Amino acid sequence: MDSRGVVFLGSPAFPEAARTALADGQLRANLKRATSTIRDKRLAVASELDDWEALRESAAAIKKRTARHLDRYLVRLEQSVTAAGGTVHWASDAAEANRIVTELVRATGEREVVKVKSMATQEIGLNEHLAGAGITAYETDLAELIVQLGDDRPSHILVPAIHRNRTEIREIFAARMGEWGQPAPEGLGDAPAELAEAARRQLREKFLTAKVAATVLDSSFLLAVAQKAAALGGRALARRGRIGRLHGWSDTRDTPAPPAQSFRSWWRENKCENKEGQ
Repeated sequence: MDSRGVVFLGSPAFPEAARTALADGQLRANLKRATSTIRDKRLAVASELDDWEALRESAAAIKKRTARHLDRYLVRLEQSVTAAGGTVHWASDAAEANRIVTELVRATGEREVVKVKSMATQEIGLNEHLAGAGITAYETDLAELIVQLGDDRPSHILVPAIHRNRTEIREIFAARMGEWGQPAPEGLGDAPAELAEAARRQLREKFLTAKVAATVLDSSFLLAVAQKAAALGGRALARRGRIGRLHGWSDTRDTPAPPAQSFRSWWRENKCENKEGQ
């Protein structure tokens, strides 16, 4: 953020952006409906847990502890990734991060990269930097895909396309999907299931053919557990700069069955580990 309050490259200062947004009746209606729906669903799910607030406070404690000991966790993450066959690159600012990612993609000889949702890449302008180098980045998160196809900006850190309604999303898909891959199905409606299926059809092609994938960790909560994931999940880590072809993917997505133990149960058994370093 600079002295004018600009967050994303090319974005106006907040007072100017706020005036424009508040004058948009459709935008206000979209946000009112979306936030009401999200709030109601959150309350419904939270009410199913008798220790919701305790879990919430535990997650907050993980984030705070990670931020407090960030230097230690970054080194541990690098050690775990390296042990699993990966390589960690360090960047001091947005320009260096963009340069590193661009050079890694160029080294593969590829001109396309699939991206996992990351607000950090939005903040540093990674997609724009790659495009300037002749490399096309494809967003694989549904909301980020909506934002990308609409030549838009994310409006929320967790729900990037919260400012769009179903009709607008259908119009974006119908008009722009063909420019990025498989066109939208003929007669596409605005039902959530239809929109999700249209996105899945287009992204499946990229998942199966892309040889380069990218993401950037931008959450202290994720960072706290990422080094454990790296130590346990060498199969999912990029080796020598690329992820192997996903063998056996079918129309039913042949993924392993989820564990029988719930996250809440696992957390109760293992939360003692999170007291380390407090």
